[in-house]
Amino acid sequence: MSEQKPDIISSLPLELLLYIISFLPFDSARLTPFVSTRFRSVWNQALLVAHTHNGSIESISRFIHNFDEHVPSKNTRKLELHLDKSTFVSTILAPNNVMHMSFFFSDGSKEEDSFCWCIETNDHIPRRVESRGFLVKTLCLDSVYSLTHDVVSSMVLDFSWLENLKICGCKGLTSLTIDSPTKLIHLSISGCPKLRCLDIRSSKLKTLHYQGFLPTIKIHEHFNLTNAVFDVRQGPRYCNNDLDIGPLLLIIKNSQSLTLCRWMFEELIKPSISSSWTSFKFYKLHELRWIDNSMKQEKTNSLISFLKLCPSVERIFITIDSNTYSSKEETSVDIDYGSNHARVPRNLELVKLEGSKSEEDKNQLILALQEIVNIDQPLLILSSFS
Repeated sequence: MSEQKPDIISSLPLELLLYIISFLPFDSARLTPFVSTRFRSVWNQALLVAHTHNGSIESISRFIHNFDEHVPSKNTRKLELHLDKSTFVSTILAPNNVMHMSFFFSDGSKEEDSFCWCIETNDHIPRRVESRGFLVKTLCLDSVYSLTHDVVSSMVLDFSWLENLKICGCKGLTSLTIDSPTKLIHLSISGCPKLRCLDIRSSKLKTLHYQGFLPTIKIHEHFNLTNAVFDVRQGPRYCNNDLDIGPLLLIIKNSQSLTLCRWMFEELIKPSISSSWTSFKFYKLHELRWIDNSMKQEKTNSLISFLKLCPSVERIFITIDSNTYSSKEETSVDIDYGSNHARVPRNLELVKLEGSKSEEDKNQLILALQEIVNIDQPLLILSSFS
């Protein structure tokens, strides 16, 4: 048995190890814990800039502006500071121009104070990119609250190249306005249980991911989404009459990938297109993710009716979650509604049932699909227990 070679790197002084890491690109530096056991404890210290308990959001702005990957004293990628005795904020500058900003609280009541939030982006594109500073293209904001949302908005105005915005865990957020006429391409919102109103002004938006209670959504400028996710299995945050579904339908009509709950189709989409059922189609839709609470026949009728609007669909993923919201008054959908003009989805290749371990659910799905699939059409049907 060969003798294990001594770990020379681990015996080096801490200051020298930190100095070595400072010269490495981030993707290489984050692998150093696998090189030496000592590096495992050094890695977090190399990322962190220590701050006192009287920090401020302005400190974060300076941290971003002064970042320089090629200068060892300025390429630290993580900043942690205390805004006050009960609020702590962590900022990470990750590879590929990604910035993470998370707030933590020792006093949970402050976190849930209600607030309205407006996020604007600067449409002025700089003539040249400064060699110094961190260029933010993707911004992930976690647990922003009532006392910090204004300063965060001010900071976002300086991100002239922002393309991707992710907002999560803002428990007190009741109203959100996104104003980015020409810049924002991707928007993701999740974990905001009080959100009642979402205003979007962003003509270049291509992907919209929303998870939570469905709020009132106002579209101020038309745009065509290629990927739309409405994981609203918790139900609506409004009365049906408060939501103008027309503009929302127009932005998802040309989507290539769509995630939808059955109740949203029954309560919102179907009533709004009932007069134009024969002409309204999701012609470009290739992938559908459908969320429901069961595979009973009356539920699968809604799925089949929706599929008749999707002549190009290739893949269907069905998630069964028994906790998914269902209308208090059952909404019936006639499976033959519009069938005279329905186009059979001839490109359908895959149907996968997830979240259900019932063989009966799978059989019910197969039976329902016979309504729209040709008998000689090859089709792979999978389930989570297959």
